[in-house]
Amino acid sequence: MDPSFPTIPYAKKVDFVEKKSFISIITGSDRPLTANKIKHLQYNINTNILGKSLMLGFSQVASSNKIRKYFQKGAELSGNQIKNFSDHLMNQDLPAPKLMDAHITDSTTSPFSDKLMMYHASLAGNIAIQNFGAALSQMLRHDLAAEFIKLISLIGKFNNDGLNMMIEHGWFEEPYTAPDRKGLSKSSGENQS
Repeated sequence: MDPSFPTIPYAKKVDFVEKKSFISIITGSDRPLTANKIKHLQYNINTNILGKSLMLGFSQVASSNKIRKYFQKGAELSGNQIKNFSDHLMNQDLPAPKLMDAHITDSTTSPFSDKLMMYHASLAGNIAIQNFGAALSQMLRHDLAAEFIKLISLIGKFNNDGLNMMIEHGWFEEPYTAPDRKGLSKSSGENQS
């Protein structure tokens, strides 16, 4: 078994929550993490470790200074999340996963275009928000839920900045949309006149 994965003892019997303070914002943060919360913290740490490595590697090889800074900011955001989520595990005497930073080469020659790297950064940010939403939907501790809500807005702003850069460079393909029924109806009337 990998020592970096948190483990909890098997339950010997079924216990039921007897007090509403189980989910309280004041007393809820003092109780041990549930298995579900540990799972979401671990999963979000792992995805941010990968995201941080990706952003660090991309920041070394991006040809544009503006895009390089964007990737550096992404690495910093991921690093902060790794630290915060790991702190929750370590405060419960549970192990946190190790970073992959040492596996990033020292190359400054890009095997990819800035366009492709920006696409992957956008995809990573979207996956992060999806993961936070899944975690948030199952959080019973208000302190952790508040952290995830804050992170959704931070990553949302980061993604928005990236999309604006992609639009500026002409790299953002417009997604398929539903038909504009009002516009079609209006233009149909104009064609018949």
